[in-house]
Amino acid sequence: MEKDSDLEEAWEYYKKINESLNGLFEILNMSIDKDNIFYQCAIDNLENLKEVIIDLMKKDYDSKEIQRKLRDLEFEMKKSLFFEKEKE
Repeated sequence: MEKDSDLEEAWEYYKKINESLNGLFEILNMSIDKDNIFYQCAIDNLENLKEVIIDLMKKDYDSKEIQRKLRDLEFEMKKSLFFEKEKE
């Protein structure tokens, strides 16, 4: 029973990630000319991110290690988004 709820929860996370990536793709399509080099770079990064997430979900990694790494990633993102702007 617990495996089923874990699977359902993982599927819900996947759907949220997929919707977010698709939303970012739509924003890029609306705001950046497709001939712009930054558009293609952003698309490449979104595709790579999606592939990495799928690969990560396929592997049986230690969940504590993944949680630690995701927290590190979250901290680095917040640091670059909020604290780096103060230097400008």
